[in-house]
Amino acid sequence: MPKRIKDGFLSLISNRLFLFFLAAILLFSILVVRLFKLQIIDGEEYLDNFVLKTKKTITTQGSRGNIYDVNGKLLAYNKLAYTVVMESSDKFAELAEENKTTESYERNKMIYNLIKLLETNGDEIVNDFPIVLTKKGKLKYTVDGNSLTRFLKDVYSITSIESLEKDQQEKGQKLLESSAEETFQFLRTGEGGLTETSMFDISDEYSMEDTLKIMAVRYNVYMNRYSQTNPVTIANDVSEESLIAIEENPDAYPGVSVTTDSLRVYNNSKYFSHIIGYTGVISTDEMDEMNEGKSEDDAGYYDSTDVIGKSGIEQEMEKYLRGTKGKQEVYVNNLGKILQVASSTEASAGNNVSLSIDSDLQKYCYDLLERRIAGIILTKLTSASDGGSEKLIPINDVYFALIDNNVVDIDSLNADSASAHEKSVYSDYVDKRTNIISRIRNQLEDGDKQRNLSDEMQEYTSFIYDMLADAGILNTNLINTSDETYLDWKNDRISLEKFLRYAINKEWIDIAQLDLSSAYYDTEEMYDALVEYITGELENQADFDKLLYKYMIKSGELSGRDVCLLLYDQGVLNSKKDDDYTLLKTSQLSSYEFMQRKIRSLEITPAQLALDPCSGSIVITDSDTGAVKALVSYPSYDNNKLANGIDSDYFASLMEDETRPMYNRATQQKTAPGSTYKPLVAVAALEEGIVDPYTIIDAQGIFTEVTPSPRCWIYPSHHGKINIQQAIGVSCNYFFYEVGYRMGQKNGEYNSARGLEVLTKYAEMFGFDRKSGIELPESTPSISDTDSVRSAIGQGTNSYTPSQISRYLTALASEGNLYNLSILKDVTNADGEVIKSYEPELIEKLSVSDSTWNAVKNGMYQVVYGKNSSIDHLFKPLKTLKIAGKTGTAQENTKRANHALFISYGPYEDPEITVTTVIPFGYTSSYAAETARDVYKYYFDLLTDEEKEDKDALYPTSGTVSND
Repeated sequence: MPKRIKDGFLSLISNRLFLFFLAAILLFSILVVRLFKLQIIDGEEYLDNFVLKTKKTITTQGSRGNIYDVNGKLLAYNKLAYTVVMESSDKFAELAEENKTTESYERNKMIYNLIKLLETNGDEIVNDFPIVLTKKGKLKYTVDGNSLTRFLKDVYSITSIESLEKDQQEKGQKLLESSAEETFQFLRTGEGGLTETSMFDISDEYSMEDTLKIMAVRYNVYMNRYSQTNPVTIANDVSEESLIAIEENPDAYPGVSVTTDSLRVYNNSKYFSHIIGYTGVISTDEMDEMNEGKSEDDAGYYDSTDVIGKSGIEQEMEKYLRGTKGKQEVYVNNLGKILQVASSTEASAGNNVSLSIDSDLQKYCYDLLERRIAGIILTKLTSASDGGSEKLIPINDVYFALIDNNVVDIDSLNADSASAHEKSVYSDYVDKRTNIISRIRNQLEDGDKQRNLSDEMQEYTSFIYDMLADAGILNTNLINTSDETYLDWKNDRISLEKFLRYAINKEWIDIAQLDLSSAYYDTEEMYDALVEYITGELENQADFDKLLYKYMIKSGELSGRDVCLLLYDQGVLNSKKDDDYTLLKTSQLSSYEFMQRKIRSLEITPAQLALDPCSGSIVITDSDTGAVKALVSYPSYDNNKLANGIDSDYFASLMEDETRPMYNRATQQKTAPGSTYKPLVAVAALEEGIVDPYTIIDAQGIFTEVTPSPRCWIYPSHHGKINIQQAIGVSCNYFFYEVGYRMGQKNGEYNSARGLEVLTKYAEMFGFDRKSGIELPESTPSISDTDSVRSAIGQGTNSYTPSQISRYLTALASEGNLYNLSILKDVTNADGEVIKSYEPELIEKLSVSDSTWNAVKNGMYQVVYGKNSSIDHLFKPLKTLKIAGKTGTAQENTKRANHALFISYGPYEDPEITVTTVIPFGYTSSYAAETARDVYKYYFDLLTDEEKEDKDALYPTSGTVSND
């Protein structure tokens, strides 16, 4: 080093200023190193190994409160389970760049692999996506109405038609009318929307089934795109095998993790599902409604991933059952793993709800109702081909019911895994289909008049008409219903061919949907294209397939034995545990006797058959308080399969079930009350002075004061001279016709409207102008507004739910206490403290004289024990327990059996409970009365040991026909 530089350097060292400068450089270096180790930029930190650490907020859910019965028995609770969740990840961009693909491709590939992993371990994704693939390979929506519109608005990002630019409004409206196929293609490719977008960009290398599963996951992530704190649930209650596979391979499943979550569980679900309902992820509409007036900082604010009550008590008591959310401020790495918890606020549990329902009573009544309905079916079963005037149930109808209600899956008959027997049945079906479609083509080319066709061919041609109308090819809105040719078709005077040719000329046919070979075509070409459409489309129609099977059974081409054996082929029945299988297969047991045995043992239930009768309800109240002790609706469903993410296959099966198992018969199914209405009419007649307890009316068999003249049920006989108590006891229609007639009389002239005013006054007094008060969805009651004579026997347009009839009955039993019924007992917090109690509200104490109550209640006693009672023998097993009741048989469809009703209370002298039993299309009210009798035997501990053990169908008492 030159001396000049060396001297200068030494001089600097000796300078204090330099030392200070050097210290500053060293300090700055330390700070630089520190910043490399932990540099905060926009809330993100870089660690010494340069791994990104991001600060985020995690919301923790408070556990939902439990639901108990009146005695503290647990009905709904939560269990901890492994849940697979997904959130955004930058890894897909890296993979796309590395593999020269797209982010969507990599994301779809990962989701597909995740689905296959889960399915291999027996787990399933949460799939409530409202598009499914039918067994015919067609796409269809599982929702309709407002739910479908909301879904389509979300898919196509349409807030409202009015919010769109004017030049896009027409297209926007068409998008909201998109078919399932069109919506599927848009989500898969992004083509066809308002703007060009890639959407999910799902490759066609995946099968339709797998594409729908990928789409379901992508759609849920898409709907959660604005939430930065809540991952999307992919699968619930997964196995340890899935847990380990995901946690050990984080690079294979970026953005995916397994958490411990709380899942909703329902004990003995089928008995309580209509009452309790189920939970599910909140929808956009629900979130908007529940968050109205709230800010995101409010404790009760709902996020897009929150679970809420969707129906029943879960929905009604949402604000009490819902837990309070907690929050965690955490730091995570680029794989989403939590590295540090910065702060935490604990979540808290929701409140518990107790019902007034006695779960043991509820379960007994449900099972009893099923056994009684099965017994009615067995009593009405016939080997004849026709039910006749008695509306018996032909055995061929039972065989077909197994196919019609999807107990036997006809679409699986040709599967690779199908048995030889299944494939043989399918082969016979193919032959039948080929033959029938050929005959249909002939009919369309040179058709005979509809009235000249066989019943079978008439049903096929009627099916074609409905099929074209449903598809919109035949625009029924354009049809002039007074058109002569149309009327000829409706009255079977012309062929389907002639009608369709005429419809083309009248431009009732939308030719845009037909496959026409050129832009220039004549009428004949249009008709030929229509014929090709019809014959081609019939092969895709599941209901047409069922029609073919129906007539295969009728003709003997498909035997009852073959149908019964399909039950074993498809696992409905277990051949390894059933001696009847060998007997049936070797023809040692006839298919008729086989079905009798299976219905009797409830291996085949009324709900599966979906024949009349297949449904019913029982409502039991405390006659002193109006508290509901049992609210039974048969058939039912498993709400466990709808909570925690809907099982789409199960939900689809519920939607296709002919019995509508999600429909609450107790609160939603309305029927005419029939003769159960007569006690109300008796109160009206006595209180208005139309008659007194001693007034005698000479009851003839037919009432001739009005035309057409209604008859008493006893006609051509008659009841003769009776008073009002006796009239109730024998359910004399003539007596009450006369009462309804007198109500409409003034100055010797009859006016039905005047009579209806009186009847309406007392119907309203007994609460029939409003819902029952039960905290569940309920149909609106209908007080009759026509024909005071027939309305006086519970016909006319009277129409009420069992719950509404039960409220009226409770008022009768308590001599005038009109309650708003309730199924709630109380709400308690996590420490067991009662924070809200529920008691049925006493709306009104009816102002009715003691003499009227005595007359009416004595008449109801005579229904059960009078010398002319038709059901007194049914109640002898009650021994010293005496009840009062009223039978009711209501006809609403001449082609189907009558509804069976029975209302009652007991004990007679000091009532404890009321029992309302309704069996739609149950033939005769004695069947409902016998069911109620068994309820009293259970409730008052009068069942024999043998009865307690018996689980088979209960045959009605032989020869029982009630006075109605």
